[in-house]
Amino acid sequence: MTTTLPQPARQSVYQLSDNLRGVTPGFGSEGEREELLLSKLGPRGWGRVHHFRHYYSAGWGSDSGKPLSPRALETFYRFLEAARFPARSVPSVFLTDDGCIEVCWEDSDGKAVQLEFGPAKIEFYVEAQQLEDSVPANEAKAVARRLAA
Repeated sequence: MTTTLPQPARQSVYQLSDNLRGVTPGFGSEGEREELLLSKLGPRGWGRVHHFRHYYSAGWGSDSGKPLSPRALETFYRFLEAARFPARSVPSVFLTDDGCIEVCWEDSDGKAVQLEFGPAKIEFYVEAQQLEDSVPANEAKAVARRLAA
C-alpha cells in the first residue's frame, strides 16, 4: 500500500517587495538551518516547523489562520542560534493564528518559559520571575542569552 502525501501549499498571503529589507537569512544554507532545528528542537520540533512552512496556507485551522510569517521565522532562527535549553526539557513549537511561531519549555526548576516570535517583536513570559514583556525582533540573540543565564 502506498500513500501520497499532500503537496505543499503554494498560495501565500505574503508578497515580496522592497519592504522586506529586514528579512535576511540569519546564517548559512537551508541545510544548516535544518540542522539547527534538529539539534535544538529534536525531530518532532523540526517536523512541526517543516509543516508550518510548507503545508499551512492561509485559512488553516478555523479558516482564519495565517501562514507562517517569513520575518517571524527569521527572528526564530536568530533566537535558536544562541538558545540553550535545559538538558531534560524538550521545547514545544506552535504556529499561532496570526502566523507567528511560538516556543515553550520548562526551565531547570520545572517553571514555564514561553516566547512568541512575530514579524517585529518577541513577546515572552518567564514563570519563575513572573516576567511578561516584549522586545524588538532584532534582540532575539540577546533574549536567548538572557534566558540561558
